Amino acid sequence: MRPRELKATAVDGNFRLEVEDSGGHSWVLDEPVDKGGTDTGTTPVEAFLGALVGCLITAFQFHARRKNVPIQKIEGWVASNESGYLNQIAVDLQVWSPAPEEQVRELLPRAERGCFVKAVLRPDLPYSVDLAVYPAEEAAGEPVTLGAH
Repeated sequence: MRPRELKATAVDGNFRLEVEDSGGHSWVLDEPVDKGGTDTGTTPVEAFLGALVGCLITAFQFHARRKNVPIQKIEGWVASNESGYLNQIAVDLQVWSPAPEEQVRELLPRAERGCFVKAVLRPDLPYSVDLAVYPAEEAAGEPVTLGAH
């Protein structure tokens, strides 16, 4: 297993960061132009929030496999205050599964405990997760877009 090592480089004195991990993956973090950045990548805070919802979904799938609960599809959204330090985080997860709803809902506490990104949240930070469970055949419907769920 490779260590979790990353390198971030700011070039030309602006807020645009080129980030590379030890596995050879690279991406850009940046700030919007009105905040002094070049707007060529997501902000560091948005990247963290994306990592949080991604980690929760991955942990949910992991525990579903361990418990033999079939999952057809999972979508997630995360929202927080607009600027400054994070002072609240709300996550919405939608899961499509042919399994009984109770079985699917039992996976959420396990997924939250297994999400390494969630583990770094301050204990006093207001955090919530809303979970909606749908029968598998409904997954073919129109996707829900951010802000419309």
